Amino acid sequence: MAIWFQVTPGSDQPIYAQIVARVEAAIARGELRPGDRLPPVRRLAEDLVVNPNTVAKAYRQMEMSGLI
Repeated sequence: MAIWFQVTPGSDQPIYAQIVARVEAAIARGELRPGDRLPPVRRLAEDLVVNPNTVAKAYRQMEMSGLI
């Protein structure tokens, strides 16, 4: 499942935290369900025009919190 969202560079909220918040919101709205796959790190980084390490940090945080 592809998820489409934007991040806001220059926001007070770090980009990795924006990614986490967008995924949490997608889960809450039912757009992401158990078993759905998130895009690979590199692909999401390219789509959002951010560093892959930023996406990897968001994914690690979500994994550690049990969100994914």
